[in-house]
Amino acid sequence: MLPELLLKVHRIHDWVTELLQRSQGTFLFQGPWFASMDFLVTADPANIHYIMSSNFSNFPKGREFKEIFDVLGDGIFNSDSDLWRSQRKAAQMLMNHQKFHQFLVKTISVKVGKGLIPILEHVAKEGKAVDLQDLFQRFTFDSTCILVTGYDPGCLSIEFPEVPFSKALEDAEESIFYRHVVPERVWKLQRWLGIGEEKKMKKAKETLDRIVFEYIQKKREELSKGIQGERRSRRCGSINIIHE
Repeated sequence: MLPELLLKVHRIHDWVTELLQRSQGTFLFQGPWFASMDFLVTADPANIHYIMSSNFSNFPKGREFKEIFDVLGDGIFNSDSDLWRSQRKAAQMLMNHQKFHQFLVKTISVKVGKGLIPILEHVAKEGKAVDLQDLFQRFTFDSTCILVTGYDPGCLSIEFPEVPFSKALEDAEESIFYRHVVPERVWKLQRWLGIGEEKKMKKAKETLDRIVFEYIQKKREELSKGIQGERRSRRCGSINIIHE
């Protein structure tokens, strides 16, 4: 199966979709013996529900998964057992909250109305070509940042500004794909030496950490200014009452 993968790697997503369609939703990919490339790929809703919900405890991610996806830290996508349950419970409480739903709808509506549609109208009027994948990545990135940190990075604009965070995510994804292809000892040696794909992964992690910290810090400053402004308003109101 490896030769066909190498021939189709430039269109990997389309190729996997075609394989799943031909195999009725579930496909077993077997790579060479020296690589960690044996995958059971499924898009069958019943299988996904069985793995992710009804029998989740039978499918732990394990140490190897956590090491390969170390960029995700100890979050819900990397955790197992009690840690996963506690994070899942917290996420469900947040996503099921009425105010979160209202904030989600408002955020998406604003981004569509003031970001996505104006850009599409502009490129249509100017007769320009636009990379829809890049456009929707910017839309998703801005919306997610607002929902998670409360800060809008403004990547979805007519100027199409450079997005270091998005580039770092792409580099991390490529490095993770590489870790699935080569033997574990190879990429761990590269990580120790600081070369190749592991050098790219290290830089991507540093960029992701730096930008997330900046967004959180900006939101804290906004909240701090808001609290201080509210206190000043209260003090001024109290002074006016005393004066009267």
